[in-house]
Amino acid sequence: MKFARIYFLVAIVWLLQSCFDSDDHIFDESEAIDIKVEAYLGKSISDISSNVKADTFHISDTIYFITSVSPNKIIKVQDYHWLMDGKYCSSEYNFKKQVTEPGHHKFTFVLKDYFGDMHYDSLDIWVADNPILNVTEFTPAEGTQALDPYEAIYFTWSAQTEGVQLSHYYRFILNEQDFANSSSKFMMIDTILKEPHFIFHNKLNPFKQYNWTVQAFNEYNLGSSEKIESFFFTKGLAGEGSLQAKINIGNASSVPVQITLANSDQTEKRFSYMFNVSSSNNEFSTGAIPAGQYQLTLKSDYPDFSTFQKIIAIHDGFVTNMGNITIIDSIPPSIVSVTGHDTLDFADTLHFIIKDGSQQISAQKTTARLEGEQTLERVVKDSILSVVLKETDKSWAYRILTISATDGSQNTSTKSFYIVPSDLWFTTNSDTTISSDDVIKFFIQDNNSFGFVVDTLKFFNVTKNKTIISIPNASIGSLAAELEGSLFDEEQTIQSIVIYKNGLQQRKTWKLYVTPAEAKEAE
Repeated sequence: MKFARIYFLVAIVWLLQSCFDSDDHIFDESEAIDIKVEAYLGKSISDISSNVKADTFHISDTIYFITSVSPNKIIKVQDYHWLMDGKYCSSEYNFKKQVTEPGHHKFTFVLKDYFGDMHYDSLDIWVADNPILNVTEFTPAEGTQALDPYEAIYFTWSAQTEGVQLSHYYRFILNEQDFANSSSKFMMIDTILKEPHFIFHNKLNPFKQYNWTVQAFNEYNLGSSEKIESFFFTKGLAGEGSLQAKINIGNASSVPVQITLANSDQTEKRFSYMFNVSSSNNEFSTGAIPAGQYQLTLKSDYPDFSTFQKIIAIHDGFVTNMGNITIIDSIPPSIVSVTGHDTLDFADTLHFIIKDGSQQISAQKTTARLEGEQTLERVVKDSILSVVLKETDKSWAYRILTISATDGSQNTSTKSFYIVPSDLWFTTNSDTTISSDDVIKFFIQDNNSFGFVVDTLKFFNVTKNKTIISIPNASIGSLAAELEGSLFDEEQTIQSIVIYKNGLQQRKTWKLYVTPAEAKEAE
């Protein structure tokens, strides 16, 4: 009970003190803060430099909404949030959003301060998608034939921007088709139109293909993702027609071609065309020719390309469009050494013949690799590839030289050649000339410093593919023998061969020339 009386007395004292200090709880106008809010559109969440309060956006754009509160954002507030078109949107000061509904939208930032006062600022945005161009319904329809080149031609189409009423404008282009065998002199039309139609009043050329393109833009300068890309053909004189086609030359960059049209009924009706076709300019047109049935032959000056033949009909007043014609070079170049052998002696320069049934192959279209390391020095002249080897390329072992060549159609040939050891461990004969009544001393002396034991010493006649001398189990590592010159032909290629017991072998190739005995006496 004593404790309860003490607690009651403390409470009474506190209440009396509150009454005496009541002035501390009266609103003081001097303590009020002037609050100001401003909202902006930015390119990033921290961008307030542009102070944009209204803008137009694409439907896929991310829009950044930024708020500035003064004196600062740490003042006491009851609530703050964003409204989009009057509906709750976000409870952040700054946020980003994609607006997927086209049209006009109002965003309002609302702040309720500590005393219940409301503060507002608003932003206006317009959201639009790209206009949709109708690419299926337009005139003239794609591939329309026999339009009169001397009459007005009407072009029509349609477009709209979904979800919002916007005006549109159009970029219209009209040009005449260029061909590999003829160039157009037509002045291209490239203009901006405010209405979805165009009338061409000037004269066009007969039996020509005309290409036209339209792209739509709305008033926000957003362009349609698709374009109308169409074409039509004009007609010519009665009794005539025309032919056009696209020539597929595969991976080749440029190919000379010949086209012949021979009339099946009248042999005097024969038309020939010669021109170059490239990967970017590969369409041709015969121009106006008499209507009828023809044998078409297409071939190239390059023999590696295939030949195309077909019976075609040229119809009165129409352009016959054959589409794609294919003549492709699928034959790769051939690579052989000038000696005709795949095993070659080491030399400062090795020569190879590179042949192809198209244009000559340049050095840039070849590679030469010695054991995988590219040999940079190489020259091509008159179909001869010369590869330069360095002194450091010599070896006591066989080395593999790989040659590659690529033709104009990107067909590639690769061939490997073996270079015999050039850092020899033995001494033997070199190129020798003797008289038929003389003798020649064949000798081999092994000098290897590795302790390899010799198994076989041999002399081999490469020309006759025949062994001259073979000594097995020649552990002493030397051989010497004399043979008469009359046993040999006037010229032969000889190989001196040392085979070691560990399986390694070395060889040297040299020439033996034998002159008639009387020729020596005359000297």
